[in-house]
Amino acid sequence: MVRELARRTVVLLVVTLSLSLALVPATLAVPTEGGPMMRSSGSGPGSVSQTGQNPCVGTVTEQPRGTTLLSIQGARGGEKTVAMVVGIHPNGTVIGVYNGSAKDRWWLYDVDPLPNGNLLLSSTEPGISVVEEIDPTTGAQVSEHRFEDVLDSHDADMLNEDELLLNDMSQDGNARIFVYNRTREEVVWEYQFAEHPDAFPQSGGGEFLEDWTHNNDVEQIEPGVFMVSVRNFDQVVAIDRETKEIRWKLGEDDSHGILFEQHNPDYFEGANGTPTVLVADSLNDRVVEYAREDGSWTRTWVLKGGELDEPRDADRLPNGNTLVVDRRGHRLLEVTPTGEVVWEFYAPWQPYDAERIGTGDESSGPSARQLGATGVHEMTGSEGVDERRTESCDAFLTNWSGGSQLLPAEPDPSPSATRSPTELTSHWTKVETETPNRLLGSPLSWGVVIALLVAVLLMVLRLGKEEN
Repeated sequence: MVRELARRTVVLLVVTLSLSLALVPATLAVPTEGGPMMRSSGSGPGSVSQTGQNPCVGTVTEQPRGTTLLSIQGARGGEKTVAMVVGIHPNGTVIGVYNGSAKDRWWLYDVDPLPNGNLLLSSTEPGISVVEEIDPTTGAQVSEHRFEDVLDSHDADMLNEDELLLNDMSQDGNARIFVYNRTREEVVWEYQFAEHPDAFPQSGGGEFLEDWTHNNDVEQIEPGVFMVSVRNFDQVVAIDRETKEIRWKLGEDDSHGILFEQHNPDYFEGANGTPTVLVADSLNDRVVEYAREDGSWTRTWVLKGGELDEPRDADRLPNGNTLVVDRRGHRLLEVTPTGEVVWEFYAPWQPYDAERIGTGDESSGPSARQLGATGVHEMTGSEGVDERRTESCDAFLTNWSGGSQLLPAEPDPSPSATRSPTELTSHWTKVETETPNRLLGSPLSWGVVIALLVAVLLMVLRLGKEEN
């Protein structure tokens, strides 16, 4: 009798544990330590939990591990709209909105995370440029530098504790990039495009005394070397700070098959240190990657289609996906190396720059070759461009009253370091195979186990009474 009772108890315990694993939804799983993404079931607004009705969430089949920051210029055709920076939770909920227009800003452009945890934001007021440092945990301004003689600067990068690197789109023939020393409060270096007619003739680009170069992005890619996007010349160039010589050039004026009025190029190194540039090729409605070998550039990756409309920024994330800002599609997309949209957020009007917190400033690779994903890829999986949805999202963000905090109270988990394609593939295999065991760590799964164990004990007591 006792042996039979014990046998029944063991069987019931096995059944209990099996049911506990089966009943807990797989979507509650989190990735293994250091994994790049969190899975989410389904897609679209109904697939993520929202506080209130958020019409800005599109496709979400994978949730990133960190907060995403997105700057919105604030332009709808010829109409001025609210310029803002939005902090976006991995599930698509809005953490907060920094309203630049409420602080008398006209446009908002580039936003960069700083080593001290603050944000560097490029903005304008009519006729001048403003660079401000913001505390993202509160939305409070930490510092401000006003450049009265700089027209419509789109980008400012912190070189060191003292120096800022900026672009200046002045339309009086004085377009330039320059370094400003904050301690000395003066320009300590500049590159005037008009002083280099061999590289930038007055007959090229736009009208000389109007929007001639439209240089719209600048960053230091190695000590003393500045990469500049010269949009109206359809070129990205690397300029030596000491000699002012052009180290290399990608593109040619009016050679639109290479680049066509591009924005926000990112530089990183591929396998064996291969110089690689990822760039939003705006008027070609695509994102392209080029690798430089033996002094020439080879196009290695293209993302196009899917209603892309003048993309303005593209960052290669450590997990191999690409974060794309689609300017006239008014949306932000995370896209796999083969073109599948796995995360999407709508953002009117004219989103400009995006940063994923914890992945470093701009792109960090890997390259398309390292991912084994070279070639042309059609973008798929977006919920598409819909005017009614865009209008609803605009109203949601413009009327936001939840504060200007851009990051969650708890720090974002550290994302994975850059992995090779093999390591990324093995990571996903590991996540899928280890998920059932990790489910036991969730409060819900333990609740199920305890409830079923209580049921087993009650059944055992009942069996004991029947035996007696």
